[in-house]
Amino acid sequence: MEIFSWLGYACALFSYLALLMLMSIANTGNQKSKLTHKSLILFTLSGVHWSIAYLTTNLSFSSNWWLNWAESLRIISIGLLLISLLNRKTTSYLSLIKKPSCIIIFSTAVIFPILAAYQLVSSAWFYIGYLAMTVALLILLEILFRQAKAALWGLKPIILAFGALLIYDFIVFSDASLIAHVDKDMWLARGYLHAFLAPLLLWSIKRSKTLGIQVYISREMVFQSSLLLSSGVYLCLMAITGYYIKSIESQWSSMIQVIFIVLAFVVLFALFISEGLKRNIRVFLEKNFFANRFDYRVQWLNLTNQLNTPLNSTQNFYDRSLDVLINSIQYDQGALYKLNNQQLECVATKNIVSHCHSRANKPILLKPVLDYIKQKHWVIDLKDYQQHPAKYPQLVIDKTLISECPFHVIVPIYQQEKLWGLVCLNNSAGDLLHFNWEIRDYMTVVTNQVGHYIFQHEANQVVTENAQFAAFSRMSAFVIHDLKNVLAQINMILSNAQKHKHNPEFIDDTFETLGYTKQRMEKMLAQLMNKTNDEQQIKNTVEITQLLSQLINERCSNLQPEPKIITEQTAELALDTEKFSNVLYHLIDNAQHATDDSGKVEISIETEPEVVRIIIKDTGCGMSTEFIRNKLFKPFETTKGNAGMGIGAHDAKLYIEQLGGVISVNSVESKGSEFIIELPNMPTTGEIQQGLY
Repeated sequence: MEIFSWLGYACALFSYLALLMLMSIANTGNQKSKLTHKSLILFTLSGVHWSIAYLTTNLSFSSNWWLNWAESLRIISIGLLLISLLNRKTTSYLSLIKKPSCIIIFSTAVIFPILAAYQLVSSAWFYIGYLAMTVALLILLEILFRQAKAALWGLKPIILAFGALLIYDFIVFSDASLIAHVDKDMWLARGYLHAFLAPLLLWSIKRSKTLGIQVYISREMVFQSSLLLSSGVYLCLMAITGYYIKSIESQWSSMIQVIFIVLAFVVLFALFISEGLKRNIRVFLEKNFFANRFDYRVQWLNLTNQLNTPLNSTQNFYDRSLDVLINSIQYDQGALYKLNNQQLECVATKNIVSHCHSRANKPILLKPVLDYIKQKHWVIDLKDYQQHPAKYPQLVIDKTLISECPFHVIVPIYQQEKLWGLVCLNNSAGDLLHFNWEIRDYMTVVTNQVGHYIFQHEANQVVTENAQFAAFSRMSAFVIHDLKNVLAQINMILSNAQKHKHNPEFIDDTFETLGYTKQRMEKMLAQLMNKTNDEQQIKNTVEITQLLSQLINERCSNLQPEPKIITEQTAELALDTEKFSNVLYHLIDNAQHATDDSGKVEISIETEPEVVRIIIKDTGCGMSTEFIRNKLFKPFETTKGNAGMGIGAHDAKLYIEQLGGVISVNSVESKGSEFIIELPNMPTTGEIQQGLY
């Protein structure tokens, strides 16, 4: 029975010493938490003093006078700790001691041991004094519980521990104040209670940032401890099984027991030397017993925001992708390689330049690494490879190449299970991550996201280039179409040259037409050189009837039936004369080709306050409703065979719509067609200046 009188306090002493050592070497948090940290150290010191006092008293090495001061110091330390948690903005002990609650507890805790030493109070009043201080501490604890709010999750274990200790002390001192002495069994149980509740304090220290202590438990230590614990459990089970075998009454039982024990040790040894098993155990412990290295919600938001930020003029999407990959693990150096025709091409670098601009300086070790990654799809940690090459079977890299390489880790990027390229990362500060399962999984997610960003921009780049080629091809088609019309004008001049070459008026008209042709060809050549459709045409004020008459005389009179203008109205519009003439010519020429020589092609003009309407009507072959709907305005669809390109009507529709107008068609097969151009009747510059509008 004597051993139980001091064993509880010995356990409490061991627990408080372990806490004291842990808090003495632990990192301190921010400035506001330093006072709480000091108060917690003071509490563990008082706990050590309290345990030693009771342990030595039970072993008859000290007197009760020491016990009274030990109890007082313990109560003062708990009070200071609770008050510091309630006043986290206070940063000095002097300000903390001036608090009224602190003065009351401190004074009471000092006065009662002095009164007891000089026998100025009875035993009952002595215990009542400690009972009052316990009640005061319980009140502070209750206030802390109500005011903790967001910090309550981390403080719950320490509140539970102090609550249990103080409630038990309340019961002990209540009983002692009634009978004027303490119950011996209850008094001895306090040591065990303190020992058992010490882990709650450690748990709270681990969970809470309010206590100002950052506790780190090595994963390697947990791993080795877990292996030892597992081995102990395994050996216990084997011993029980061996004992059961021996208990069987048989002449072979001793031999079977020896064989079983030997085999058990062989299995245990085999498990200990198995790297695969130890690696799986390590991953299991890290996944289930340790917090993640990153706050993945924050990391994912940062990743998304960085990728969505618009690119500046000096940055392309490869540079942005590399920046995101580097920042994802807080490194500062890297290079991004793209695999083109089985060769690595450096597309972006950051803080590493020399090896990317020279073919000779290209990292040689990327060749064996590239072949290995194609087979294994692994992230290659070069530092880990140097220390544990067995983790990377079949990978052979010269160690001198690793020492000369400016990279620490090589991460593959895949596009639909096919290797797209590599990103090589390093940290110049030397604080390198150990690429365990968590970092590897994290980098896999990051590279997948960044890879989609790269692939999308590469696809957009291809689409943009194709669109530019398409636009250039389309513009070339219109230019060729215009060249055909220019050629027709030249043919007309040559066909009339034999008949009218001695006519001075013909010669004048010829030179005028050639000058016009030269201007048109120069304009078409400029469009090809500048890769533009010349969308910003020069607008002139055009009188429609006069423009039609000039167009018919110069370009349409050589083909029958000759168009006739039937109108009594006229209108002026501000537009590109040349472009609009081409549109009208295409429509009139199509009408002439669709009509027999004996037919008619008539043009009329109607004006309204808001609309100018130009109607081109023929008595030709007409068109079906299906042809009008599906083919008439579709490019490269023609009824002229090799004589046409099929873009005249399409060009006319586009230009009319650019002017804000509309073109419509009425046609009946074998009876003829009617093209109606409706343009907004906008005032000309001269009309605006005259105030007519």
